[in-house]
Amino acid sequence: MGLSDKVKPVEVIAPNWTTLMAPAAGVIHKVDLPPRNGRKRSLAIEVESNNRGFRIRARDYSRDRSIVCQSLGINCPRDITSKEDALAFLKQYPEKFMTFQGILEGMQDGYWMGELRADHVNRPKVSKTYPFGTLGYALRWHIQQALGSENQKDTYGDQAFKLLGMRSKSGEVFGHVECSDLDEDIAMQMTEAWVAEGRSYSTLRGIYALLSAALSRASKKPKSSGVRPGIYWGVQDSKGRGNPINTERKQIDIIIDDINAGEDVRAQPFTPPEAEALCKVFLRNDYLKPYFPLFAILLATGARPNEVLALRWDHVLGLWEGHQLGYHVPRAKEFVLTGDPVLFELAVSKKHRLHLEPERRFKRVKNGTEHQPELNTFIPGFENLFKKAIEALLPRNTACMANQEWRKRLVFQGPAAGDDFRLPYDWHNFRRYFMRACAEAGVRYRRPYNLRHTYVSMMCRIGEYSQRQIAYWIGDNETTMKNHYSGVLSFPQQDKVKKVAGVDDLVKNLSSSEKQKLAMELIASLSSGD
Repeated sequence: MGLSDKVKPVEVIAPNWTTLMAPAAGVIHKVDLPPRNGRKRSLAIEVESNNRGFRIRARDYSRDRSIVCQSLGINCPRDITSKEDALAFLKQYPEKFMTFQGILEGMQDGYWMGELRADHVNRPKVSKTYPFGTLGYALRWHIQQALGSENQKDTYGDQAFKLLGMRSKSGEVFGHVECSDLDEDIAMQMTEAWVAEGRSYSTLRGIYALLSAALSRASKKPKSSGVRPGIYWGVQDSKGRGNPINTERKQIDIIIDDINAGEDVRAQPFTPPEAEALCKVFLRNDYLKPYFPLFAILLATGARPNEVLALRWDHVLGLWEGHQLGYHVPRAKEFVLTGDPVLFELAVSKKHRLHLEPERRFKRVKNGTEHQPELNTFIPGFENLFKKAIEALLPRNTACMANQEWRKRLVFQGPAAGDDFRLPYDWHNFRRYFMRACAEAGVRYRRPYNLRHTYVSMMCRIGEYSQRQIAYWIGDNETTMKNHYSGVLSFPQQDKVKKVAGVDDLVKNLSSSEKQKLAMELIASLSSGD
């Protein structure tokens, strides 16, 4: 059987309607219709999870083709994260909402889009005009030349023009930027705009490779291409690439490597002097200072990044009376942000981070293992790292701590957080700032996940805690610890006994199984009258 025998032709249905659809980030409006032949029918407006586009999804389970959808041709802004706000935004475009109403009336009259056989309308591509000497003109010039990879042009050409159609923070279209004015800040804004649309880094990397090739070739023929290297262009490499786009491409390569690496790459912890240097850089540099709390919590607790980004105020136990979860207990008279003052119970769901329903954005921690870590106090000059981070994030007026809804807010959301206080920060954005911090501190760059490995390393080598104790604190098991740190760390064989002030502290340091065993022994002892 050949390859052609496996390929199924695309089934053509009504104009603008398709059976192919991306995952939804939430349903913002839904109407249930009377059943047909005993089968359910409904019509809904949804927001797509990848590009935040509004679409209509029609369901009629009495039909052969039971689900079809149609795009409304408009995207939901990234700062809108509630169903009500999304629907209110869509209603600002009456013609879009009337499209939904018209389809609803048609379905009520028995009309079903999925049974039509009309061909889709072949829409011509929109050709944008870019002035001579701009980034858009350079790309169009390059695509028309015989030189260069035709496969690269075919694969990433359309995507590159989509990127150039986006806007910078100042409102300027990227394709209209003069090539001589191109610098690393503009390239960084291009990345941020692309990622904000929910698009992939791998595609962006291919776009940057195409744009870099276009600028390199075009700069050698300035009369026809209009491209002249600017003062912010760097030294050319062996392939003649010295433009800011190529510099940004290298940063994207690092991010992609980090993403593909996952959590199972060999641990490369930072040394205490390196950790100290990074702490100083994050506090000294105004550009990096807003991200110091995230960096500090990661290093002080050893928690996974998606756990730190899901941390709520009610889980910072040291803020609440009796060192308890802050659901209903009053705030503590004196905050205790030392020892083990935080509980990690939730993690950010990568798939549903932008879901319109806040509860869907989170999941249980890995392996379902809640953990309450002993804080890392072994960084010279930064022994109270966690305390510094929490105090930097706490509001000046702590009266809001009595509010139950405030307690559900996320501890860290980044400096550009909006009005949705349960919207998790995008972890991949932190990598860029961490790269810069490593460069300024003179520290060899390793992916930020190594902050977790640094916690383990310091608690083992300096704190002299056992593998079992550290595994419990970071929500892992001893088998996983052996796989990660075999050949990297040598753990003490015996648990380190902490000095405890009383029974409460003694019980607090026991594992779940040890607590259960102790409870059973106490019950047996009371029953026997001992």
